[in-house]
Amino acid sequence: MPSDTISELMDALRALLTAIPVDLNSINVVELAEKRRKHLRNEIRTAVGLLESLARHMDPVKEPATVFDPADPHQIGRLIGDTLLEQQRFTLASLHRFYGSGVYAIYSRSKFAAYRLIKNTDVPIYVGKADPADVYATEPREQGEKLWGRLKEHSKSIASASNLEIDDFECRYLVVRSAWQTTAEDYLIGRFQPVWNKQTGVCHGFGKHGDSPETRANKRSPWDALHPGRQWATREGNQEAKQTSATTERKILDHLEQMKVKNPDLFTPVVM
Repeated sequence: MPSDTISELMDALRALLTAIPVDLNSINVVELAEKRRKHLRNEIRTAVGLLESLARHMDPVKEPATVFDPADPHQIGRLIGDTLLEQQRFTLASLHRFYGSGVYAIYSRSKFAAYRLIKNTDVPIYVGKADPADVYATEPREQGEKLWGRLKEHSKSIASASNLEIDDFECRYLVVRSAWQTTAEDYLIGRFQPVWNKQTGVCHGFGKHGDSPETRANKRSPWDALHPGRQWATREGNQEAKQTSATTERKILDHLEQMKVKNPDLFTPVVM
């Protein structure tokens, strides 16, 4: 860095430090308009980020590009999520009762046109979690049959759809120590952006529970409009759909096409 640039930088830093009051209580935040206060906070955060980057740049000893911290929930979520992806796939219709809570992924082999890009691939159409019956459970038996129960519920939803076949759907599941299922689910949703997950905003509604007051009061979800058949979704008050099935199909295809452009390897057909 040229000496004149360093001198200018030092002068700017001195001016900044001089401008910051030693007593922060002397700044009357209440008098600032909310819009100006928000703008000032954003400017400060930007300045802090640039100064931290500059400080790291000035250190002749560089920091490692990657640090694995076993205590970091994001690292644990990724580890659990990747372990799930190594598990055997089963057809939803063939599952037997088992103990445990954890995470799962559902895959489509359906002939339904909107899902053709993920047919027979390792891109899940939905991922989810099942919380334990006892949050302090340390063994699968204490966790209850929560994971099996959630998959069974999903199986009923698919089987009730007039344009889907339950035999066309498979799953992977992994029983997880209590409290870690949410971090794994977050990682999997972020990685795959499954079209049936609410967070993706494409075709949500698959994971809804028909017995909840909120569900009964809502309009039909995009999933129920696209795959009609669940009785509770067509009761009085749920006749009107949030969006048409044609709109949902278009959103699914657009989403999957964009995903394939970003990560084409994910869309490679797997040997079944």
